[in-house]
Amino acid sequence: MKINREHVVGLVCLAVAAAVLLITPGFPEGQEGVHLTGPAFFPNIMAYLLILLGTAQILAGIRKARVGNGEPKFPASRTSALRLAGFFVLTAGFVALFNPLGFFPTTLVFLFLLMLLFGMPAAKSALFSALYTVVIYLLFGQLFTIGLPAGILG
Repeated sequence: MKINREHVVGLVCLAVAAAVLLITPGFPEGQEGVHLTGPAFFPNIMAYLLILLGTAQILAGIRKARVGNGEPKFPASRTSALRLAGFFVLTAGFVALFNPLGFFPTTLVFLFLLMLLFGMPAAKSALFSALYTVVIYLLFGQLFTIGLPAGILG
């Protein structure tokens, strides 16, 4: 069987996950009585997700190898290049403005513009960006008690 892209991506995911799982046991425990959300919690969650995704990629590669080459062709186009550049610009802006402006305005605008960039209608983009922003806040800010920057709202 020939090694294809899916195999390589899957193996990289598994290697990164293994590295994270080897490093995080040395991290300090969480707050007294709350060992679940110590510094190793999120890296471990990401590592387990990488194990699942890496395994899925390897299985997809095995399936593809059995069926034949089947390499999909994605011709580079001006639109895809502009979308890629726009993604990097929006991400850089999000990172730069996250602390000064705060979680809510930065995340809301970032998600809205990102959805527009990839072709979602404006009304749907507004609805989903607001919904995702609230869900992310409830998950990280409330459930996991991670301090999200208040920025201009604080």
